[in-house]
Amino acid sequence: MNEFLQAFVSLLAITNPIIAAPLFLGIVAGMPVAVKRRAAGQAAMAVLAILAGAAIGGRYILELFGISLDAFRTAGGLVIILVGLEMLRGSPSEMQRDEASPEDARDRIVVPFAMPLVAGPGAITTAITLSVAYPSRLYLPVIALFASVATAVVLWLVLRLALVRQRLATPRVERIFTRFMGLILVAIGFQIGMLGIRDFFGLGGA
Repeated sequence: MNEFLQAFVSLLAITNPIIAAPLFLGIVAGMPVAVKRRAAGQAAMAVLAILAGAAIGGRYILELFGISLDAFRTAGGLVIILVGLEMLRGSPSEMQRDEASPEDARDRIVVPFAMPLVAGPGAITTAITLSVAYPSRLYLPVIALFASVATAVVLWLVLRLALVRQRLATPRVERIFTRFMGLILVAIGFQIGMLGIRDFFGLGGA
């Protein structure tokens, strides 16, 4: 359960649904209410597909390029730390600051909203890192997949709430949430990175 919570919080922090909500509202502006609701579901499903695909196929990509799991775990932990430090400064990632034009809104639900605004390189790296950090006896990275599903569900709920209450994501809430999630990301990234270093150099205790 603790591993699932860590994986879930990592993905939730880096996708940052509250920050994504106003971007979504800008994309769907002017659409009928029913279309907006469907768009929220489409966005969540697209994010789930991206994260789950990264979690499932990431390990095989590493093997293709000859990268060890421990090395990628260490590098992935560092990436998570850097993203968390940026969020601690009270600002979303560079791609999350891009304006989302309502032109061709239906296409923009997937690109650029689902990817790269929500499930960008940081989130994809996190999904791969989680699949490596929390392996399963099964052939599938169960923890990373469940965390991806939970993240997509939260994103869908936040987007639906944002449609009902347009002022849900106020600037003050955005700043507080971003900094808090940034701190959580730094801690989780540090833990994942240190585990990778320990295993890479064989420093684990007997």
